[in-house]
Amino acid sequence: MTTDYVGRFPSEAVRQDYIRGYDRLLAEHWPPLTVTTDVPTSFGTTRVHRSGQECGVPLVLLPGSNGAPLMFRGLVHQLSAAHPVFAVEAIGEPGHHHQDKPVRDGRDLAAWLVEVLDGLGVARASLVGSSYGAWTAMHTALHAPERVASLSLLDPPGFEQVGVRFVSWAMACSAFFGAPREMREWAARSLTNAALTEDWLMPLAPAMFAFRRVLPNPPVFTDEELLALSVPSLFLLGERSQLHDSALARQRLAGMSSITRVEVLPGTGHAMSLDDPAAVLARVLEFVGSLVRA
Repeated sequence: MTTDYVGRFPSEAVRQDYIRGYDRLLAEHWPPLTVTTDVPTSFGTTRVHRSGQECGVPLVLLPGSNGAPLMFRGLVHQLSAAHPVFAVEAIGEPGHHHQDKPVRDGRDLAAWLVEVLDGLGVARASLVGSSYGAWTAMHTALHAPERVASLSLLDPPGFEQVGVRFVSWAMACSAFFGAPREMREWAARSLTNAALTEDWLMPLAPAMFAFRRVLPNPPVFTDEELLALSVPSLFLLGERSQLHDSALARQRLAGMSSITRVEVLPGTGHAMSLDDPAAVLARVLEFVGSLVRA
């Protein structure tokens, strides 16, 4: 393993500190009848948390950059009541795994996720991805469409280069982690990031930010890539997203015959699953449900 090109914690002590906190929070906030599996892949063993129904096309939850399945805690109970749910700790992000091989591009991420699905015995899944997880889901649909029943993408990257606006926003948000709750509430309103009010996240923040993340930056999707989508797709964009101009992104997507549905969610930013979990949940359940009914 070439450690210069894989994600890792700065020390095993920091890793264990993160895992202890994460496991405790998962036990508190996740559905009680959850089964945890470690799936071997060529990129590293991947931990997956399964909950919900036994039958039906499963939902696979893919968290965003530096994220964990816990970012879906406002959705998972209701999703699990209607579908089998597999929440994935993404390769190259903070988690239980040790990454064994570098991830070079979106094709590698798609290959990794296909290996995870193989290990779980899942032939086809509906992918629900947030931010970077949405980029992974998109590439899986492009490179292995036979494995993807549908896409639900929460403020995905790929419509503008990740630039100063987003980096400045992320740095401003990180400055408030660990601040008193009153300050975090003010910052959450000003920066449109409800993650700052999630008290459960605060103990994880130091180890999470210490993680050395080595993953490719998402380039802008070409029209050819967007038009090549062959699976039903829902694009949810944050009205106040700090990643891109959502109105322009919506306009572009609306002109693509390959895109099933696109919507800008009022009042939400990039962290929309935390900003307005009820709105995200309603749209994902309705979209996936409509495909099942069809």
